Amino acid sequence: MKRHSLGILICLIVSTTAFNANAKPMIFLPFQFGSSWYVTQGQGGSFSHQGNQYYAFDFNKGSNVNSSSNPAYNQPLYSPVDGEIMELRDGIRDFQNNTSSNADNHWGWGNTLVIKDSGGTYHIRLCHFKYGSTSHLRVGDYVNRGDYIGRLGQTGFSTSPHLHIQVMTSVRGSSVNFRFVEGDFKYGDWGISRVSSRVSAFDDNGDVSLSDDFTYASIYGYGSWSLYSTSYQTYTGSNYRKHRVTSSTDASYFKWTFRVTTSGYYVIYAMIPEDSANEPSADYYFGTSKVKTVDQRYGEFSYITTKYMSAGSYYYVKVKGKTKYKYLVADSLIIRRM
Repeated sequence: MKRHSLGILICLIVSTTAFNANAKPMIFLPFQFGSSWYVTQGQGGSFSHQGNQYYAFDFNKGSNVNSSSNPAYNQPLYSPVDGEIMELRDGIRDFQNNTSSNADNHWGWGNTLVIKDSGGTYHIRLCHFKYGSTSHLRVGDYVNRGDYIGRLGQTGFSTSPHLHIQVMTSVRGSSVNFRFVEGDFKYGDWGISRVSSRVSAFDDNGDVSLSDDFTYASIYGYGSWSLYSTSYQTYTGSNYRKHRVTSSTDASYFKWTFRVTTSGYYVIYAMIPEDSANEPSADYYFGTSKVKTVDQRYGEFSYITTKYMSAGSYYYVKVKGKTKYKYLVADSLIIRRM
């Protein structure tokens, strides 16, 4: 976390195919890496996600116990994006004044903060922090994705400890539609957080969410790739790409190229939307070597490989299909330094 930083990370996106970049930030689940969280309210949730909160999400640990014994209470929270803190409210006590929205509980938000993402357009509000857990922060601080920002509490209009998160186009604006890097969640889903200061996402739109471990990404498809978007499948960003395989020797492929700035071992995952028409034998390559064959019919966060990569070097991951008339899909890669 930096104080009043004016630094700007400029990412060069190069593509040989006309992919339009998604202006919305790539937002990670703001929980400890690898931890599972339950969606208690999704977008359009009937309890309180209507009006200006329509596109918000609520998360807990699958328990509605309204006490400090709730497994979600006091869990650490991490910044889901790189950006500047624009609003910060602390000082509201836990387990008090939780039954309505009023001035004393900050109109239902409780202890809350708003982060303006590094692109300067979108603002992410996180609510119901534990009393005193954000006292190390100030308005104007710059936080990096994966920085510790506080702990989950029970403040504001809330029936039990949980996190409320929404994206806006201004500090106090209405919520807007968005998806997490880890998936397109709905009520009743469990999501696994992948946020870390050492994790990067390369999306098929041409979007990137780079850590200090990378300075460059080139994302493109060779051959005929079509744009798809659904409201219920797991994928990153606002859409993903499909290619209909024409033969067992189909030459089309999708490729993610990146430059490493920090030497080390990296774990590579692929986001895969679920569809029974997808390629059952998608071959993933690291460079020229095939490292994994994945059944893309079953949507998942799929492990691809672990590799040592050297600073200053360029690497690429490629996916190819081979089953006639099945759809090869490409969404995003998630890469984390060990």
